[in-house]
Amino acid sequence: MTPPRYAELPRPDDATGLPLAWGAWGPADEIGTLNRITDATVAAGAAEIRDGKRFNLNLPLDEPFGAALSGAHRRRAAPTPTLVVEDGPDKMTRDDKLDGFWLQASSQWDGLNHYACPIHGFYNNAPLAAVIHGQGSRNGIDKALAHGIAGRAILADLPRYFAGIGREWRALGSLRASAADLTACLAASGVTPLAGDIVLVRTGWLAAFHAAGDAEARDALLRGRDYSGVDGGSATWEWLWDTGIAAIAADNPTVEAFPITALRPSLHWGIGRMGLCLGEFFDLEALAEDSAATGRATAFLVAAPLNLRGGVGSPANAIALR
Repeated sequence: MTPPRYAELPRPDDATGLPLAWGAWGPADEIGTLNRITDATVAAGAAEIRDGKRFNLNLPLDEPFGAALSGAHRRRAAPTPTLVVEDGPDKMTRDDKLDGFWLQASSQWDGLNHYACPIHGFYNNAPLAAVIHGQGSRNGIDKALAHGIAGRAILADLPRYFAGIGREWRALGSLRASAADLTACLAASGVTPLAGDIVLVRTGWLAAFHAAGDAEARDALLRGRDYSGVDGGSATWEWLWDTGIAAIAADNPTVEAFPITALRPSLHWGIGRMGLCLGEFFDLEALAEDSAATGRATAFLVAAPLNLRGGVGSPANAIALR
């Protein structure tokens, strides 16, 4: 089914005036804007694979929190691996496991059960009793996997773009890139967004994190929570919705500029109200370097979140192909 335009979405809250996109893809929908990914958009996006180049977009599972000081996040931390050794006279094997494995502590996707609208609840009227793990769960990351995250990726390299036009930009300081900035950045690379696209936003946060000299400096990039990023306001909601963007991911901890204000438009609030698909901590450095060298800001992206019933998030498991 074809969803209405942004201006046509219902706005049941006099206090906010913000849209509520529940029912845009039917009352049983559990994947939100990923509905923009169709057989046709995937087939068209596959044309981006020309040279056979592969770009891993995932950080090691112990980054960033394992490279900072303990307590950089109020609960998330790097997992602890255990290597199990079994050696004998007739065989030699290894096995391993992870303890303390937070599914959103590295490159990751948010499920639509991650962030609720405080006024109405979880996306598409999912009852609290269904925001669980296991069978019968609603809006989990397993539903995103079942639909498939694949298609044309378009890279908005904000540090390079802003440097080129002489505008200040840095990883911290809560600087905001508006929808108009994203449009201009993409246009400068010759890209016009299409329905089903996956937007990748390089803010420079990860480059700053890797350039930091020690754990204390890296910790400061996490703990301050004043990340620069996409402006999460209603103009960005409208741009993402009417352009037909399927998902938006960035190299910083939150995609959008932080901190956000309660009961004000933000991309995280858009998870519950609009079914927005967000990805965080994506490693876009190699892809961005190749884009700068070749002039290509597009690629084919495919990702396979964990098949955890009701999972609130998942490692990104994302790769870009050119």
